[in-house]
Amino acid sequence: MAWELFRRDGPEGFQMMGVDGDLLTEAPDVALPLACEITIDAPSTLPEFVAATEAAVNTITEEIGGRVAGTSRTDTSLWILSFLPSDEYAGRFTKVPLPARASVSVAPSNDPEWTLFERVRPVDMEEQSMRDLGVMAKLHAAGDTGGVRTIEHVVSGLAADRAAAFVSAAGSIGFQSGPAEAGRMILRHDADPSDITAESWTLRLISERHGAVYEGWESDVARPSERRRSWWRR
Repeated sequence: MAWELFRRDGPEGFQMMGVDGDLLTEAPDVALPLACEITIDAPSTLPEFVAATEAAVNTITEEIGGRVAGTSRTDTSLWILSFLPSDEYAGRFTKVPLPARASVSVAPSNDPEWTLFERVRPVDMEEQSMRDLGVMAKLHAAGDTGGVRTIEHVVSGLAADRAAAFVSAAGSIGFQSGPAEAGRMILRHDADPSDITAESWTLRLISERHGAVYEGWESDVARPSERRRSWWRR
């Protein structure tokens, strides 16, 4: 399973969404016609509070031949969407371990067309958010400490006669453009990777408007600065 994350600003406020990336192309699975919504309400949904609950839901889903399709997490609510072969064992989810002062509700429903899966499918800016979080995960794994630094964005397929208009449009929102080589251009700006989706999404739209393809971004890994020793004489 290729688990992907993206951000969503929904009617219930900010949500961190998770989706089985393989299902974005494979859904629906006709062998799993039953949708099961598991909702955990808790004082906090940080991993240290609900990790055991999530692990239990994943284990039960796997044991009964189902598949966890997606999740939605707010500060106090974790919603998990599983698809199952039938409702025979859906009641097992009501017995998962819970953190203190938490509750669980389970709502199975017949959904052979997987209409509920659309609730966890990324759309528009959310698709870019998913890509951005993927890059950030690689930076974090490499020891990145966060913070503002120079970000390089890559655009390809830019026709020579549209380059000037593209550079002007990108420059108006703070991107510095390098020379185009074989229709490929690198644009730079200073930003914090943890808060980059508004800029990457806008640059993607500008690229598409000018007939080009936004390929993504990268940056150097920010590492802790080494403390220098100072020697003083008296």
